[in-house]
Amino acid sequence: MNLYQNLVRTTERDPDATALYFGHETITYGELLSRVNRLANALRELGIGEDSKVALLLRNVPEFVISYYATLALGAVVVPLCYMCLAEEVEKIVCDSMVETLITNFEFNDMVKELQGSMCSQINRIIVSEAPELEGVIPYEKLLESGSDSLEGVARSKDDVAALLYAPTSSKVVRGCMLTHGNLEWNARTTARLCKMTSDDVVMGVLPFFAAYGQSCVMNASIYAGSSIVLHESFIPGEVLKSLQHEQVTVFMGVPTMYVYILNHPLIYQYDLSSVRLWTCGGAPFSREVMERWNNELGARIYEGYGLTEAAPLVCMQPLEGTYKIGSIGLPPEDVEVKVVDEEGKELERGEVGELIVRGPNVMKGYYNKPEETEKVLKDGWLYTGDMVYMDNDGYLFIVGRKKDLIIRGGFNIYPREIEEVLASHPLISEAAVVGVPNKYLGEEVKAYVKLKPGSTLTEEQVLEYCEERLPYYKTPKFVVFVKSFKKDPSGQIIKDLIDEEG
Repeated sequence: MNLYQNLVRTTERDPDATALYFGHETITYGELLSRVNRLANALRELGIGEDSKVALLLRNVPEFVISYYATLALGAVVVPLCYMCLAEEVEKIVCDSMVETLITNFEFNDMVKELQGSMCSQINRIIVSEAPELEGVIPYEKLLESGSDSLEGVARSKDDVAALLYAPTSSKVVRGCMLTHGNLEWNARTTARLCKMTSDDVVMGVLPFFAAYGQSCVMNASIYAGSSIVLHESFIPGEVLKSLQHEQVTVFMGVPTMYVYILNHPLIYQYDLSSVRLWTCGGAPFSREVMERWNNELGARIYEGYGLTEAAPLVCMQPLEGTYKIGSIGLPPEDVEVKVVDEEGKELERGEVGELIVRGPNVMKGYYNKPEETEKVLKDGWLYTGDMVYMDNDGYLFIVGRKKDLIIRGGFNIYPREIEEVLASHPLISEAAVVGVPNKYLGEEVKAYVKLKPGSTLTEEQVLEYCEERLPYYKTPKFVVFVKSFKKDPSGQIIKDLIDEEG
């Protein structure tokens, strides 16, 4: 088994079908496989082979897809890097993963120079596209020209590591999730099946491919199904709306922030979005108020799902057929087991809130070189997600919040998401984050950070009054701080440890 074979099989079915749209460039599956094979052969000549580690520092450009599958074809391990991170964060990942090769482009010249001067970096070859001014690097274009387009991919087992994905974290410890060929092949195949993806589909590729959601559910699933991918280097609402109409996109996968910006775009109703048959959302908690607005105003359902990097990432999704429950993250695929458990790992009754644990072909092999960290989350084959949920009588799951975000006020358990939902429902509030702060009498008190919509004004008293009308007393925030923006991880999740009260 090698995930690269999905690209080979799809190309054999129809080499002339469009694989990628990028700006004015169109790349067929035949052309894509040819470039992948040429790069793979050139990389092999450089000494890259089985279990070598190749880092990719690229946005959603054709070079990412080509480099990703070329690396897998050689039996090497892909290490996608977060281009949104600061140089020191990228350096931590490079050092932790023990990467030997980096593939990037001209946009990241400054970061390349920093990595070249890093004391701990073991990178011995840097391949850069369109950067003739950099010294000590290998031009990507020359490699692509020199390699043969005939290649037989290296055989891998389902348990061999294909990619090291670094899960978003606010801690100083970086953790690389070892995702196997079996994990990623299952995710590609299952996503394509659940979303009914075929060669007739055109999939929006705006989720970053360095993260599990974009990589597995957009890139790998599309290639498995033979769908076309419309690549966008970044999320610009107006450009995405134009692209949805112009390319006749049929599948859009996004995070809540994207839906908020699209819904609030002043020209949204000037675009014809009728080609989109499926809107899905994951990556972060979704406000019911935004989902209901989308469903009502645009007449289209958003199918919410749930996953995490450690599960490569798919765990569950609202079914396209059957009962639709707004606010639910849906049901697990039939070959994935889920339980809701208490602190001792005992399974809870339906309706009771506990931690979600997962077992199945999607669960990672472990954290790279971190056996103690691995033991904390993988127990007897079960992945402990750290997410607090409840399951209804139909088996549908509903997220309540993160276990680590739990606030205990005077003995009462408070999950911030419920309060954040109430705050986000206010017509003048754009986003909100709720945290617990120390209180010597009650243990913790509830504090809310609020971002207002442009041009809006609210006082702390007005926000508190709004909450008091909709929440029990013990859940009502006692402090409200207005902020200009929130720092977020690549999936759109607010990083609460980095909230800046001045910003």
